[in-house]
Parts: sequence; structure tokens; C-alpha cells
Amino acid sequence: MKNWHVNKLYQSSQLINQGFAGLGKSMMWLGSAQFSGRMIRLVSSVILARLLMPEIFGQAAIVLTLFELICTATRRITSAALIRMDDQTFSDHFNSANWVNIIVCIIAFLLMVAISFPLANYYQSPQLVMPIVLMATSFLFLPMGMQYATLNLRRNNMRIVGRANLWQTLIDAFLTATLALLGFGIWAIILPKVLVIFIWIAIHRYQNPLPQTLSTSNTFRDINLVKITSLLAFGIPVSLSDLTTTLRQNIDYLLIGFFMGVETLGVYFFAYNISLGISLGLIQSFGTAFYSHLCQRSSLQRDLCAKYLSSIAAIMAITIPIILLQSLLSHWYVPMVYGDKWLATDAVSVFLFLCLSGLARPLGEAASQLLLVNGLSQVNLKINLLLTALYAVVISIACQYSLVAVAQTVMVTYLITLPLVSIYSYQRVFKSTLQLSPVGESS
Repeated sequence: MKNWHVNKLYQSSQLINQGFAGLGKSMMWLGSAQFSGRMIRLVSSVILARLLMPEIFGQAAIVLTLFELICTATRRITSAALIRMDDQTFSDHFNSANWVNIIVCIIAFLLMVAISFPLANYYQSPQLVMPIVLMATSFLFLPMGMQYATLNLRRNNMRIVGRANLWQTLIDAFLTATLALLGFGIWAIILPKVLVIFIWIAIHRYQNPLPQTLSTSNTFRDINLVKITSLLAFGIPVSLSDLTTTLRQNIDYLLIGFFMGVETLGVYFFAYNISLGISLGLIQSFGTAFYSHLCQRSSLQRDLCAKYLSSIAAIMAITIPIILLQSLLSHWYVPMVYGDKWLATDAVSVFLFLCLSGLARPLGEAASQLLLVNGLSQVNLKINLLLTALYAVVISIACQYSLVAVAQTVMVTYLITLPLVSIYSYQRVFKSTLQLSPVGESS
């Protein structure tokens, strides 16, 4: 029996080591950047927690959730397809992709501005309109960096990607804390998030010229409808999948704001960010590195399977200790660090349950990326739609009781459903007899 346990321990250790070796520097750069940035942001959140009231957090949650939902639909509209292409196909589609990015971002800007008025009217907060409009201007700047970011992702330059994330987070946190101390209220949260877009653009463009074979003029003559159609045929399902994933992750914000009001949403938003901030940052970094890692696939399916399992083992080995440590210390450090005023709310209990919900989140991220890499974006989309509908129902019911009930519901549903999704995705890709496509949507 003792030898059996030793062998299992050894096999687990080997699996984790293979995961770290496989993701290697990609995960190290992205993970260390995210972790450092989140620690700095923690300092910023301490200042915000002591200066801002829950209602301001609630307004910020509405603005940032709306932006995140729309931005998610634009983020990989072309890059997901470009990263998977061979060099010649990539060169043929690159300029058309740039025009798709520009048009989609303009539509995103107009959509967010259009939504701002009915949203402010619904929450009876006219002061929401200007922060939403300011946040929407980010879409007008993003195309200046999207081509360059795609190049870095395609080349697996995760050091550059991680550096862009780190400096964005650092400067965002510094500006947020400074503006909060100067009494800027909600602007202290919104304004820095627009300004740091330029940091992201500058880092991705620095010493990263476009390939010589590609045109930099980007005139209307570069528009090729066949190539645009080809890009959108893959990009739209991926974007819809990402959108439903983000909707699933933010459906609690939307429903709490709808059923329980802006102030309660502010308490939840505060607890969510300080409990899941670090682990979600690591999981997002993992997802970015994981997609590029799997796209560099071997012709052997068993190698892809080994990459998948070892990468999951590696990210779980990082996130589980962090989450458990946060949970164990929550009743001690939340009031001490963020102030006693949060004791009068349900923030500490909500913090604990949301923390624990993070245990299963890497499995959901890995399953989603695995399906996308294998051209199963429509399957991924259906899974996320189903999960979103399920979460919407159970969270709506929990909202009728209390905020703590909502956090408990989120924890239980995540811990049950995401492992099941992970198992299903594994079976669908590695145990199915279907022929999976390496370049397009699998049937």
C-alpha cells in the first residue's frame, strides 16, 4: 500500500513537472507578470476600500462588466484564426484581418455608447453615462495594437505579452490609487483603464515590425471579402464562445445588480476582486499560454493529450495552494487590510465562498481552449450557453435570499459543473472517433 502511494505521488509530481516544462517560459512570464501585477493591485484595492463606498464599487462594476462583455467579443475575432494558420496563409490574411479589427472595434464603440443611456435610466444613475462613454473610447485605440499583439502570440513571445500585462496593471494600480486619494471617485477606477491601453499598444509595437511581405499601407484595396469571410467563419464562433464564457463569469454581477441593487453589487464586486483577483489573473495567463502551446501541436494525438493533462496539473499545482491559503486566512486579513466597515456587510463570507469557487475554474478554462484548438468552437459555444442558462437560473433564485446565498450557489455550481465539462471535453477530443480539423471548424 505504501509503495502504491509513493508511486502515485511520483506520477503526480512527474505530470506537474512536465506541465511546467511544456508551458515553460510562456507560463512563467505571464504568470509572474500577473502575480506581480495583482499584488500591486492589492495595494491599490486597500486604498480604494478605505476611500470609496460600496455604491461607487457598484457603479464601477456596471461599467467594467459592460466593457468586458463587449470587448470579449472583439478580442480574438481575428487572432484565434491567425495564430493557427501556416505562414503563407497567415501572410495572405493579415491585412484583411486588420480591417476586420478596425470595423469590429468601431461597432463595439457605438454599441457601448448606445447601451449607456438605457442602462443609466434603468439604474436611475445618469452619472453612469459619461464613465461608460469614456470606457468605450478604448475600442477606438485597440486596433493600433491588435496586429502586433497577434504577432507576439503567434511567435509565442509570452515575455512581451506578460510585460504588456504587467506594466498595464502596475500603471493602472498606481493611477487608480493616486486619483482615489485626490478624490476622483468612480473616475479613479475608469480613467486609468483607458490610459493604460496606450501602454499595451506601445509594448506590443516596440521592436516588433510587421513582416516585410505584409503591406503597412492598409488601404481599401487590401480588403479581400473572401479572406474576411474565411477569418470570420472561424473568428465569430470563437468570439461567441469567449462572449458566453465571459457572460457566464459575469452573470452574477448582472443578476445581483438587477435583483439586489447597486450598493449590494458593490459589496459583491469588492469581495469578488479581492478573493479571485490573483487566481483569475493566473488562470487567464494560463489560458493565453495554453492556446498557443497547444497550437504548436505535434502530429501525434497522444502528445497533445500529454500536453493537456500535464498543463492542467501545473496550473492546479499553482492555484490550489493560493486559494486554500486565502480561504483559511479570510476572516483575519479581510477586515484588517481593508477596514472594519466591510465587517458590517457580508463581504467576508462572500469572499470565502468565491475564493473556493476558484478551485474548479482552471478546468473550465483548459477545456474551453482544448475545444477551440481542435476546431470545436461550436461545441464550446453550446456548453457555455448551457452553463450560462443554468447559472442564471440558480443565481436568480439565490438572489431572493441573500448575498451569501449567491456566493454559496456560485461555489457549488462551479465545483460541480466545471469538472464535468473538463471530463466531457477530454472524452470528445481524445476518445472520439470524429476527425478533428487542425485548421478550421471540425464537423
